[in-house]
Amino acid sequence: MRRGMNSMEMQKNNRILVFKTLQEKGMMTRAELAVELNLQKATITNIINEFFEMGIVEVNGETAAGRRGEKLNLKLDDIYTMSIGITRKDYQLAIFDLSGNMIKHSCCNFQKENGFREIVENLKADAVKMANEYGNNRILGICLAVPGLFINRPEKNEEIFMVSEFEELSQINVKAELEKALGRKVMIKHDAKLSAYAEWRCAEEIKGQERGSLVVVRSRGFGIGTGCVVNGNIMNGHLGLAGEGGYMGINYNQARGNKGTFEYCAGSESAARYVKERLFEFPDTILNEKSTYLDVFDAYRKGDALATWAVHKVAWMLGYGIANIIYLINPDCIIIGPDYPDTKDFVNKIREAIRNFVPAFVEENASIRYSKISQESFLLGGFYYTFDNLCRRDNIFDLIRSAKDARWKPA
Repeated sequence: MRRGMNSMEMQKNNRILVFKTLQEKGMMTRAELAVELNLQKATITNIINEFFEMGIVEVNGETAAGRRGEKLNLKLDDIYTMSIGITRKDYQLAIFDLSGNMIKHSCCNFQKENGFREIVENLKADAVKMANEYGNNRILGICLAVPGLFINRPEKNEEIFMVSEFEELSQINVKAELEKALGRKVMIKHDAKLSAYAEWRCAEEIKGQERGSLVVVRSRGFGIGTGCVVNGNIMNGHLGLAGEGGYMGINYNQARGNKGTFEYCAGSESAARYVKERLFEFPDTILNEKSTYLDVFDAYRKGDALATWAVHKVAWMLGYGIANIIYLINPDCIIIGPDYPDTKDFVNKIREAIRNFVPAFVEENASIRYSKISQESFLLGGFYYTFDNLCRRDNIFDLIRSAKDARWKPA
């Protein structure tokens, strides 16, 4: 039976603690680190000296060791991770430094008419180009975000895609294709789970809590992606489907196919479908049968009566699904993705619907807000997921040393 950590494990864990604390909190003195982490000052001094030797910490912009009372901060602007995401409509790539700053971002939109093989080839070419631009040997890890349904059991090397409206994704192993093109391993995760993880790392409501939970509900046009983080861990479940709320049924009158699901009824594209249902009842509307959900949301902000009705129906359906989530998970915080209108009226309609299904006290104590993350959250979540895996499973400091020592010139 394992009774405790040996000295080598303790040293590694202490280094990781100091490293992650500086990453999360920014500039700190050695004394502040010792108090924050409850470690001996000598331990902190030894770790900081090692960080100076590695060239990953600085004092007031200088990489030479300074006085004990000076503020320290990490210097990680030349070591990176890469996040890649593929959706039903586009693929995106981003480079992050190890402080979590997005250094570069690119997005390529595609249409259903584009062959998926061509899309994957373009994605691989763009990924290789970006890796070469920043130095493949300076990119410590890569994460691929994919839409659901996504069955993922790493222990059985099992990855199965059952994405509605995107069947082509199950026919080509994008992860394997990227690994072959880049010549290295790629981690893979459901995009909504990565969005939830990014929100967890950034949410002020959760910081400092040892126990807490957070759910993200977002829509990228068709469908809804949901993800849940509990006590800092992504909820995965037996097949990797835990938290996949978009597929839960909320309308028993539409039981066939996917028409009764949360994502069909409350996805942002539903607004355009609802408009078509009553278009001829509103002759003064600025909308027409070709209006997209973005057009509907814009008309809603301008006070268009039909758009307001359609958006309120989306909000009601969102509230119906969120009420189920409250009963199942009872999260500390529910975050709505930036795909929906950011108005007080919209949130009030969601809460009004929730009150139809949960007691008033429960609704009043439900924290519901919009995402405050300005960049694409699944890409940022890919950074945090990669970084934490590097700290947990790999010797990140050996990787950093190798990256620092590598001879590399920009492409």
